[in-house]
This record gives sequence, C-alpha cells and structure tokens, in this order.
Amino acid sequence: MHNCSRHYFNQTLDHFTFKEGSAKWPQKYLIYDGYRNGAPKTPLPIFFYAGNEDSVDVYVNFTGLMWELGKEMGALLVFAEHRYYGESQPVGPGGLYKDPSYLSIEQALADFATLIYHVKETHDALNSPVIAFGGSYGGMLAAWLRAKYPNAVQGAIAGSAPVGAYVSRHNPDFNPSDFWEVVTYDASPEAGAAEHCRKNVHSFFQAMLANKAKESFWQQLADVFKLCQAPESSQDVENVAYWVQGAFDSFAMGNYPYPSTYMGGALPAWPMRAACERLAHKKPSQEDILQGMAEAVGLLYNATRDQPCYNATQLVGPAGPGDTWLFQWCTERAGQELPFYPANGRTDMFWDQGKYDEEQIRADCMKQFNVSGSGDWPVISLGGFDFSTASNIVFSNGEYDPWRIGGITRDISDTVVAVLIEEGAHHLDLMFSHPDDPPSVINARLLEAAYIKKWVQKHSARSPFKSPLAYFD
Repeated sequence: MHNCSRHYFNQTLDHFTFKEGSAKWPQKYLIYDGYRNGAPKTPLPIFFYAGNEDSVDVYVNFTGLMWELGKEMGALLVFAEHRYYGESQPVGPGGLYKDPSYLSIEQALADFATLIYHVKETHDALNSPVIAFGGSYGGMLAAWLRAKYPNAVQGAIAGSAPVGAYVSRHNPDFNPSDFWEVVTYDASPEAGAAEHCRKNVHSFFQAMLANKAKESFWQQLADVFKLCQAPESSQDVENVAYWVQGAFDSFAMGNYPYPSTYMGGALPAWPMRAACERLAHKKPSQEDILQGMAEAVGLLYNATRDQPCYNATQLVGPAGPGDTWLFQWCTERAGQELPFYPANGRTDMFWDQGKYDEEQIRADCMKQFNVSGSGDWPVISLGGFDFSTASNIVFSNGEYDPWRIGGITRDISDTVVAVLIEEGAHHLDLMFSHPDDPPSVINARLLEAAYIKKWVQKHSARSPFKSPLAYFD
C-alpha cells in the first residue's frame, strides 16, 4: 500500500436529486501508476477495485491479481473506498448516526462510475478501457458496475460475489440455510477434514442445547473455554454457541491452502482441517468434545496466543456485523449470515435455529435504525441471479466458500461466465500468487487474464473517444 498515492475526490452526496448546489464530500481513493511509466502511448487499461465494507487500505494488500496482471499489462491501478466506510464519510465522522440516508448500493455504484470518469480526465486516459475488480460485496459491486454502467466499465472480475443472496419472492432459488450446508461440507473427508469431525461438532451443539439450563454446565463451559464470565442463563449459553458457529464460518470462508490473516486472525493453512484435527475422536466423551472445540475455536479467537479469556456470553452472533454493514443489511439485505441465516441441524452440523424470520428482522431494524427494507428491492433494482442482459463479467466461486450459494455458478452466456475453483475459499483467485496455490486457482487466474486481455483488445480496436460536445463545434 505504501507504493500508492492517496487522493480525495469531491464526490456528489446524492446522485439522484438535481438541486442546484448539491452537497459534496471527499471520497478517498488510492492510485498506483508505476506500471505505466515508460509504457507506449496506446490506451492502457485502468484496473479499478470497487471497495467494499471496510477501509479501502485492506483490499490494496489482498488483491494480488490486480497487481500481478497490472504489471504485465501496464495498467493504472485504482482502489476506491465505499461511502460511509474508512475515511469516506459523506456527512462527516460518525455519519451513520448523523444521517445514514445516503448509504445505499445505488449511491455507491454512482460514486464509482463518477470517479472513473474523473480518473480518466486527470490521468490522460479518456480512451483507456476500465476493468472492475472486487471480492465478496466488492465483487457484487464490480458486477453491478459493469451491468449498470457499461459505458464506464468494459469488464468485471467478480470474485465470490453472492449477487443472488437475497431472500425474496422474486428470487425463489436462494435458500439462506444452504450456507451452513457448505460450511459442513468443508468439515467433511471429501474436503480433506477428519472423518469424525462433523459428527463431533454436531454432538457439541446438541450438548449445549441439552445442558443450557444447568448451572453446573455453565461453569464447566466457562472453565474449558476460558470465558471471562460464566454463563448466567440459557441465552448466554446460546450466545456461546453462536460464537462457536462463527468460528466455523471463518474457517470455511478462510479455508486457504496457506496461512492467512484475511479473515481477521492469523489462521493456519487449511484452517477447517486444522480445527477438525482437534475434533477427530472416534468415540469421544463430552469432556473430549468440549476440550477439542475449545482448542478449535482458539485457532481463530486466540491466534496470537495471548488472549487471557473470551467475552462470548454477551454476543448475539460471533462478533456481529459492524453497525454500518448492519444498516445495509436492514435497508437492502446485503449478505449477513450470522445471526440471520438459520442453520437447521439436519443438512448441517449445527442445530435447528428456526426459519428465516423476515418479520423479526424488520422489527429489529426499525428498533435500531428506524428503517425497514427487504430483499425485494435489490432483486428488482439489481437483478438477483439474472445477468442475461449483461456482458463481459467473470464470476468466480470457490468449492469451499459458503457464499457460493448466492453466486453465479453456471455460464449465462458467452460473455458472462462462471468459474468454480476446486479447493478454493473466499475469492482465493484475487489473492497474490502463492507456491501452495492449487492448480485450479492458477488456471482460474489464467482464464480471467485471458478474458481481461480480450476485453481490453476489443475496446482498443474501437475508434478513439470524442466528446459529444465536439459535434456542436
């Protein structure tokens, strides 16, 4: 990141009203132009990262595909920050609580499209093709940016982008509980995990439910897991259960073939397999299962080995989404598995958490933010799984990534294609190349590079850009 220059664009607060003197705000973006130095003066590409739900600095260091391919192709690299995250606060610090009404997917996409034109103008790149990149929510944004603003973006690489992860009557093919079925698959021998892991994980949660009202169990749980405070109610025990479930969520999404810090902790290579090694007993006692589970979750929650105790009893989810992302969940149902996607304990290794409860979600959102959205509008506005009218998008999904349940996993056309990466976790293909990469991700990157070069070549063969105003001269 230290090689990038930091910039702030005077961005429009509301792209969809037309009042004179519309308010502006400083949107942060980072640029690296070292690959363009000495390059020929043909229209070289712009690689544009569509920032997601964090400071854009995070994604600069974990989007190796842009850096490696950018060097090969002489690209200008641009990393744009999403409004209301990091330093990009449209209404000032603490903006979510001042006025969150300008936080939406549509406003963010308009920000990106406007910023692209600004970058082209300020970097002598009016005729340069733009390729959007993004992973997870950023991958969704990259795909939608190409679909909604094809004039601004000539193609998109959408890694692990759950564009169809919306519970809606307009989107009947999505079942949120399937998320936990994929997490469970990752803990299976088919995915390289210990044979008895799934059974033992399920037994742990059954023991939690069976004993959640027993005070003796509360203390046992506190001792084995080193909780800062022992449970004082059945609800506290359930909170610990969700906290444990959250660790397996991270093990699945971050099931990379090498050690990584991307999921928040310094996870080992193949973290789901590592966790399952602690739960590999063929005929364990309840004490064996509790101890094994404590060691397993410690891979994430105590990766630094200096955590004296865990504050797990007061949580409603694992760590819970941040407030800004939770607001986006409330308004446009941006994907948030915990605590909203229920496991069922039958097709997964967790427990029956009931049905997806839209009414309760709306009530909670009204209580916290005084807003009430649903999954209907995003499907109407953005299309859900339907990209039949789009072009030039590669959707990649990993075999081990539970978010593939909301992704495009089959080719839609010759120009909207799907890549399933065997042994791949959450947008592994966007990461820097690593000696331990499986052949599948190496091949996926080669395919993505081929499509990008095709899009760039096709754009470069067109006639040079001419401002529409020139026709009136």
